[in-house]
Amino acid sequence: MRNDKAERMNYNYRRAARFLSYWVVAVLGIAGLTLVLNMVFLFASSVVYVNTDTQYIYGGSVMEALTLTQNGYVLDREMEEELARKDQWAMLLDENGRVIWSARKPEELEDEYSRSDIARMSKWYLKGYPVQMRVWDDRIMIVGMQKETMWKYPIEFTIPWMTFVERTILAFLFINLAWIVVFAFVFAKRFTRKREQARIEWIAGISHDIRTPLSVVMGYADTLEHSEGLSVEARQQAAVIRHQSMVMKELIADLNLTSQLEYSMQALRKEKVRPAEIIRGVAVSFLNDSLPGELEIDMRIEPDAEQLCINADRQLFVRIFRNLINNSIKHSGKSGSVEIRISMWQEKKKCQIHLEDNGVGYSEEVLCRLRSRKKEQAGENIRGLQIVKKIILAHGGKIRFGNGEEGGGYCTMTLRCGRK
Repeated sequence: MRNDKAERMNYNYRRAARFLSYWVVAVLGIAGLTLVLNMVFLFASSVVYVNTDTQYIYGGSVMEALTLTQNGYVLDREMEEELARKDQWAMLLDENGRVIWSARKPEELEDEYSRSDIARMSKWYLKGYPVQMRVWDDRIMIVGMQKETMWKYPIEFTIPWMTFVERTILAFLFINLAWIVVFAFVFAKRFTRKREQARIEWIAGISHDIRTPLSVVMGYADTLEHSEGLSVEARQQAAVIRHQSMVMKELIADLNLTSQLEYSMQALRKEKVRPAEIIRGVAVSFLNDSLPGELEIDMRIEPDAEQLCINADRQLFVRIFRNLINNSIKHSGKSGSVEIRISMWQEKKKCQIHLEDNGVGYSEEVLCRLRSRKKEQAGENIRGLQIVKKIILAHGGKIRFGNGEEGGGYCTMTLRCGRK
């Protein structure tokens, strides 16, 4: 039962796992891209900032280069050249706000300022000129830059607002993470859907293109096989060509069906069908095509299971029993008659179908591959069994493969059912 549960979970969650893998890749990709873009922006901003001359001259430096003489204040020549090179100006105010010294002061600026003017320019601008101030005893040194060279505004926030920011910073980060996750989800969903659809359409197109020339080959091979004008050896070669063409046709059909079931693209045409009727029909067709004594099929269908119905795709269920019986015949390993026993009964509103043969059973490798959760390419010897497994799981059922105690392999299928 543990293997059954694992197989069912494998089928039900395979697409979810595949989608999750694309989603994780998308999240990491988008997060990485976001990080790279932010790093590029920060790097570019840093480069621009470094290449911008931010070594402005401030009031203290000018004041130290200023000397008071009998004829007034004199600025050191080196500082005067530095002011000119950086296109800055300076002026010194006394305790009454009058300009007592200036260097390169714009003509539009006054020579006297009130206390309110001084208060405003201490934090803002002086007629559009960004200024820096330095109080020196009873004097004020003002150093200014040209207009449109410095962004200068005081930034103030209330304590409640800062508290709100501190409390919501994690929420802000979560919102950014959620945006990345949602975007990745949409991207992965669209990518997965397009990828699966493209693969299905590609396989269907290839199958359709091969089917037509293959039918021509089979037709000519059949004609040559029954032509009396050819030698026996030539007719045998034509029979081989026809047989191998039929094998190729079956392989193409298996490939198409496996791909559709793998990606849940097979439209199940469900209807109420009687498994007992399907089993008998398939068994009769095999018995009619086999030689006397070559095949024996023993059917044991309980009376209460005769009228059991399941909601299923009739053609796919015919495919199930054809594949199972065909597998028992091909891989029986017996030189004598192949015996197949098919049992069917009802158990707790479940339809139980058990098929076993008298062959050599399944190898451990085959059983491991049939029970494996990994998505892998099926070998030719278990391709039919893989299709059986996928069809049963697509119908919401359970399936188990194993070997009997007395030899031979078996397959047990469990499906939901109801009476007509």
